[in-house]
Amino acid sequence: MRLKLWITLIFLAGHAQAMPPARVLHEPLPPPPAGASNRAQALVPADDPKALAAAIRAGTAFLPQPKPSQPGDDTPVYGPRKTPHVGIDRRTAADGKLHYQSVFDPEIVPYKRELAFDSVRPDVTLAISGLGLTELPPPPLEPLPGRELFWGHLRLKLPAGQPVPLPSVAPDARVLQWQAVPTVALVLRRDQAGNFAVTAARDAEVDLRFVMDAPSTYFAAPLGKHGAHRDPEAPHLDSALQARAQALWPALGLSTKQDRREQLLALAEWFRSFAPGQPPEAGRDALADLVLSKKGVCRHRALGFVIIAHSLGIPTHYVMNDAHAFVEVWAPLADGRDAWQRLDLGGGAESLDVTAAENKRMHVPEQRDPFPRPPGYGEDATDVRVDGQPLGHGLAGAKQVTGLAQMSGVATGQTGPQLPGETTTGPTPPGATGVEAARRAWLREHAQQFAAPLQPPRPGLVPPTTAPDTRLPTRTLLRPAAPMAWVGEALEITGQLLTKPAKADHLQVEIWLIDPRKPLAGRLLGVAIAGADGTFSARVALPAEADLTAYDVVGRFAGTSTLQPSDSAED
Repeated sequence: MRLKLWITLIFLAGHAQAMPPARVLHEPLPPPPAGASNRAQALVPADDPKALAAAIRAGTAFLPQPKPSQPGDDTPVYGPRKTPHVGIDRRTAADGKLHYQSVFDPEIVPYKRELAFDSVRPDVTLAISGLGLTELPPPPLEPLPGRELFWGHLRLKLPAGQPVPLPSVAPDARVLQWQAVPTVALVLRRDQAGNFAVTAARDAEVDLRFVMDAPSTYFAAPLGKHGAHRDPEAPHLDSALQARAQALWPALGLSTKQDRREQLLALAEWFRSFAPGQPPEAGRDALADLVLSKKGVCRHRALGFVIIAHSLGIPTHYVMNDAHAFVEVWAPLADGRDAWQRLDLGGGAESLDVTAAENKRMHVPEQRDPFPRPPGYGEDATDVRVDGQPLGHGLAGAKQVTGLAQMSGVATGQTGPQLPGETTTGPTPPGATGVEAARRAWLREHAQQFAAPLQPPRPGLVPPTTAPDTRLPTRTLLRPAAPMAWVGEALEITGQLLTKPAKADHLQVEIWLIDPRKPLAGRLLGVAIAGADGTFSARVALPAEADLTAYDVVGRFAGTSTLQPSDSAED
């Protein structure tokens, strides 16, 4: 039996018959500087070539450099720290109020990496192996394709010659630029587990602003089969601990006959099923008590996961910060590569208080979380509130989150933003009446975000500085199509790219399928080629796995060195 996929074509465009100047629903982007390559720039240079970038590209937005800290503000302060003890404990009830200091923009709350453990001792406590400690090349470094950029900002108290931890966004992140005030010579090092540390030759306290990048696949990416790739680490457990961990495999549905992808899915399913509560009765094996009871918060889940993963030979880190613990695994990706990938297992806290997040943008992974979401993991997400307002997805299992009210995109977690008129995500736009009118107004407001979603990554051009955009304006139109289509079958799309007086011959128009409930998880259906008069048509396949709901179809012209970009936009 065939299932119907209803597609609401809210053409973010004008009528094809008329050609008045289009309303601009986004800020035009100027052409690259003379002599620049066609690849868009992710770092916007400052007037002073020795200074930090003026802004960075983050998804569809440009984020200006953070302002230097001022006395009395809430900029996080980092100094020398003792490595905490991490082992099995029986405090499995929900945590109370947790505190998280924001360092990055886009903000990755609650997943900044302050400390990562890559080794397990025989007594079932965690350690940092210290392997692979390397002095990293000093900035500046150039951005690389497939990596996302983040601002970092904190204060460092640096005793002479003593390493001070530097928070990071991924184990294989890179520091592209930094600026210390007052100026101090700094040395950056990183170990095998991805722990970053800064050292100064003399005592100093500095305000440090930096640009860090990380692979997009670290935050989420589809999984594939594990090939004959060399692992970056070789996890090893004491023989007695290996036997204890291996005895638990059958209960978790694990075996050495499984591919690594299957093992990771089974591990995620099991440890995401934990819940805070009373500790289990003490047995003869504390590890078995921890794993089989499924009781505990983030630290219990992450500890158990790391031990079982190491017993299977899977490189895995236990990562922690001031409010949360999670893991990162060496995972096989669908594109045939292996890479580090963050895996949150959930937690349990009454509240999470975030400081220093004002005016920052919330980071949203380009891909969806590929791991199972069993009952109990995030099932209360609709009840989570940010500064009293529903969030729609969980943060470290906290029921109440404060300090994010002034952030941009905080409601666009993996479940996607909800639409005005559907739930209580905000007031209905002025002049809109009813759910459909509110929905259309909301779509218009977010047209550029829809037409340039975060999947797949698209580097942007340098944003306006002082020179105006002298390229010719364009307009992308879509013509009405059938209001309904079958899942897995084709949809006919026609339209016109208006580029007068220039010719549109052979220019490409991207066709995107957008679920308004999850706009940042848009799908590129195909690319249409315009003729000399700008008309184009495309026969695109609708994904067989698509949800049965109403979608929006959006056309996007990326622009050239002589033509401005444009997106289909409703009149």
